[in-house]
Amino acid sequence: MSKKIGKKIAANLAFGLCLSPVLAFAQNVPQTINKDTNYWPAAQYDENVPTLKQVLGYEHGEKITNPSDIIKYLEALQKFAPDRVVIKDYGKTWEGRRLVYVFVGSRENISRLDEIRVNSVALADPRKTSIAQKNAIIANQPVIIWYTNSVHGDEISGADASLKLAYHILAVKNDPKYDEIRKNSLVAIVPSQNPDGRERFLASNLQATGANPNTDEFAAERDQPWPGGRMNHYNFDLNRDWFALTQPETQGQTKAFLEYYPQVVVDAHEMGRDGNFFFPPEAEPINQTHTQEQKDLRAIFGAGNAKWFDRFGINYFTREVYDGFYPGYGDSWPTSQGAIAMTYEQASARGLAAIGKDGNVLTFKDTVKNHFIASLATIETAALNRARILNSFYEFRKSAISEAEKAPVKSYIIPTQTNISGADKLAAVLARQGIEIGQANSSFSACGNDFAAGSYIIARGQPAGRLVYNLLERNVPLETNFAKKQYKLRERGQDDEIYDVTAWSLPLLYNLEVKTCNIVPNVSQSAASKDFIKQGSVDKNNPQVGFVIEAANNAFNRFVAQGLNNGLKMRAISEDFAIDGKDYKSGSIVVLKNENDENYEIKVSNIAQKTGAKAIGLDDSWVTKGPSFGSIKSVRLKLPKIAIAWDFPTSPYSAGNTRFALEQKIGLNVTPLRVSRLKSPNIDRFDVIILPDTNGDYSSYLGEGGINNLKQFVVNGGVVIGLGGATRFMASERSGLINTKIETIKNPKKDDKAQEINDEKSYLDAIKPEDNAPVEIHGVILKVKKGEDHWLTQGLPNDLYVMYQGNAIYSPLTRDQGENPLYFAPKEEIVGGGLIWEENKARLAYKPFAMVAKKGRGFAIGFNADITYRAHTDGLDELLLNAILQSSARASKN
Repeated sequence: MSKKIGKKIAANLAFGLCLSPVLAFAQNVPQTINKDTNYWPAAQYDENVPTLKQVLGYEHGEKITNPSDIIKYLEALQKFAPDRVVIKDYGKTWEGRRLVYVFVGSRENISRLDEIRVNSVALADPRKTSIAQKNAIIANQPVIIWYTNSVHGDEISGADASLKLAYHILAVKNDPKYDEIRKNSLVAIVPSQNPDGRERFLASNLQATGANPNTDEFAAERDQPWPGGRMNHYNFDLNRDWFALTQPETQGQTKAFLEYYPQVVVDAHEMGRDGNFFFPPEAEPINQTHTQEQKDLRAIFGAGNAKWFDRFGINYFTREVYDGFYPGYGDSWPTSQGAIAMTYEQASARGLAAIGKDGNVLTFKDTVKNHFIASLATIETAALNRARILNSFYEFRKSAISEAEKAPVKSYIIPTQTNISGADKLAAVLARQGIEIGQANSSFSACGNDFAAGSYIIARGQPAGRLVYNLLERNVPLETNFAKKQYKLRERGQDDEIYDVTAWSLPLLYNLEVKTCNIVPNVSQSAASKDFIKQGSVDKNNPQVGFVIEAANNAFNRFVAQGLNNGLKMRAISEDFAIDGKDYKSGSIVVLKNENDENYEIKVSNIAQKTGAKAIGLDDSWVTKGPSFGSIKSVRLKLPKIAIAWDFPTSPYSAGNTRFALEQKIGLNVTPLRVSRLKSPNIDRFDVIILPDTNGDYSSYLGEGGINNLKQFVVNGGVVIGLGGATRFMASERSGLINTKIETIKNPKKDDKAQEINDEKSYLDAIKPEDNAPVEIHGVILKVKKGEDHWLTQGLPNDLYVMYQGNAIYSPLTRDQGENPLYFAPKEEIVGGGLIWEENKARLAYKPFAMVAKKGRGFAIGFNADITYRAHTDGLDELLLNAILQSSARASKN
C-alpha cells in the first residue's frame, strides 16, 4: 500500500487548504473515523428528500439494486426536486434497458444547464475561444464531473454508491462549505453503464442466495455461470470499446460526453476480493499523449482521496496494476479529449458478503461506502481546483494544435479505395468521437500522391489531435525505459507488467490504406458523415443478364448475407475476371437473371441500398478475362445453417464478438449451441460449426465421444472453424482435425556431467524447462500474407493485419495434409504495431495463420488468432465470410 505524497502534491494540497474554505466542507468529521460508523457521519440531511428506504424499501448497501430500481429511485429524486435533478437518456441496451445519466446540482447550475454546456463546448475549441473569452467563462463556470459506474455488470458497488451520492448532493444541509462545492461543480452521474450485464449477474446471484449471504469464495451466489455478468448482451467488455464504438452503450455515452465535454471523469470499478482500493496515480505504462498537467492533477486527486481514506481507516494502493496506455478505456478515452480522467477500483464482495484470504469479511455495504467516500473526495478536489482544471482542459485542447505544428505528420488521408464502405465507416467512427474529418470535394495532390474526390482528410492540428494520433498511427510506442524493463523481465523468465494490448491502429485493424502527409492538403472539403453505412445503389435498371457486386468491400459482405437471406441465387467467381471493361477481384458475385425469380431486381435494389453495396448491371455475359459465369469456377453459394459453440470452455468475449460480427455486422443468422450439444448426432442439422477462442480445453468438455462426433460431422460434409485457442484443440493429436504440430522451444537437457554455469546467460538457460512454449504475447498487430490462390482468401488483399495474442505457433501443413492460405510475414516486416518479443517474431515468421484441411466431404479450418477480436477487426470480416460461405459451398453433405 502506498500512502506517500510527493512534495509537489503536498504543496499544492497545502496551498488549497490555505486559500479555500471548500476543502473543509466536512469540518465536523474527526481526524480518525471508526470504520463501522455511517457513510458520512457528520452530514445532516433534509428529511423531505426521498430516501432509498422510502422508495425501494432498504438502506444503501443492504441489497444490490437492480437496473430498473436504479432509475426508479433517481426518478423519485427528480420528481421531488426537478430544479436540482435532471435525468437524461443516452440510449438503450440490446435488451431494451434505458441508459441514463443524471445531473445533480444547485438550482442555479441546473437552471443554466444549457449555458454551462455551451461554455464547456467553447472551452473545447481554443480556435474559436480567445484567452479573454476563456477567462471570462472560467470565472463563472462550474467544473463538470462525469461519474460513471459499473461498466462491468458484476462490479456492483459503484452503481449503488452513485445513488447515495445523488441523495447526498441533493439532501445535505446546514453545511455552507458544501453549498460552495455545489456552486463550483456540476455532477453528472452515469449510474450503470451496463444494465444488461448487471441484470444477468443479479439473476444468478439471487437464484443462488440462501437465507443468509454465504461468504465462501466458491459459493454459488458469486460463482457466476457462463458467461458471467461482466459483459453486455453480446459479451463485450465495454471498457475496451470507447474508440471502436461497436456497442450502443459506448456509442450513446460518447455522444452524451461530447455534448458537455466534462473536465473530470471517474470510472468506478471493482477488482478481486483480496485487493482493497485503487485510485491514481496509475501504473506504467502511460500513453505519451497524456500531458504533465493531467498527470499532476490526477496525483492531486489521489492525494485528496488518500486524505479521506486515512480518516476513515480505508486501505488503498496507487501506481500498480492499472495503467494508462490503451486509449479505449473509460478513463483513457476522456483523457485523450482533455479531461482529468481516473479509474477507481474497489475490492468486490460479488454479492452481499465475502471472506478474504486474510479471514476478514467484506460486505457489499463496505464497498458501497468506500466508493461513496471516494466520490465525495473527488468532488471536493474538483471544486477546490475548479479554475485550474477548466484552464487545463482548455490548454490541453490548445496545445494539441500547437504540438501538431512540430510533428512530422500533419495529416492523415484515407484515399478512395476498393473497400470504400470500410473507409466510410472509419471516417464515421472518427467523426462520432468529435474528430474533425473532411471529405474532399475534388481531386488533389499531396505528399507525392494523387487523391480522388471523396478521399478523407484528418488534420492532426485540431483540438482532438492527440486522439487522432492515438487512433491513426500504426504504432504508439511504449515509453522506452518501460519497454526495456519488460524485455529484461522476459529474459529472466519472469512475468511482464503489460496489462492489455499494445497495438490498436484502426487503419490496420480495418485493413485500409491510410497515407500520412507532412502538410494539410488545401482542397475544398465537406464534413464527413457520421453514418456507419451509406446508401448503396444500382447503376442500371432491367439489365439483360444480371448484376455483379465486387468483393473486397464491407458492403459486399452485407449484400451477400442479405441476398442469401432473401433467397437470391448468387455465384462467386473463383478468379479475377473482367467484363464490360472493368476488372473484378476473385470472390466477386454475380446475380443472374435466368437463375432468379421475376422479383430479383427489386430485391437486388433494396438490398444494395440498405447495405451500401453498388450493384453493376450487365447486359451481356461476355467475360474478357477469367472464368465465364457458366464455368466450374463460378461457384453457387448457399445459405448455410451456422452454429457457434456457446458456454464453457469458450471465451465469452470470443463467442460474443463472433456472434455479433455475424448477426450485426454481416447479417447472417447463427445458432448458439451449448458445447455439450456437440456430443449429439443432431449437430448434422448444421452446415458450419464455429469454435470460438478458449483459454480452456475443448477436449475435456467434449470427451472422446464428442470429439469423434465432431470429426464425423466434418467427414460427412460439415465445416468446423476454429478461432485462436480452438485451433490448438483442432491441432491436437486427440482431435486430429488438423494435422499440424504445435511448436515448442527445445532446451536440450544436459548430460550426466555437472553443468558449468559461468554467467547470467548460462544460469538463465539452466533454469529453463526442457520443452517449453514460446512467451505469451498480450496483443500485437501482425502482418500475414496470402499463400497460393485459395477460396478462403478470395477478394482479400495480398497483405492483411491481424490482432495476435498468446503463444501458439504451428508447423505448416504439408500438401498431403491440407493448405496454408495465410502465413505470417517475414521477421523483418511482421510487426504492424505493438510490443512483441524477438524470439516470437522469429519463430512466427512464415508459419501458418490460416490452415484448411479437407476431411472426407467437409473441411476443418483453423485460424491462429480470433479474427473477430473485440469486433475491432473490420478488415477481416470478409475472411470470416469466406470461411463460412466458400467452404460450405464446396463441402458435400448428403
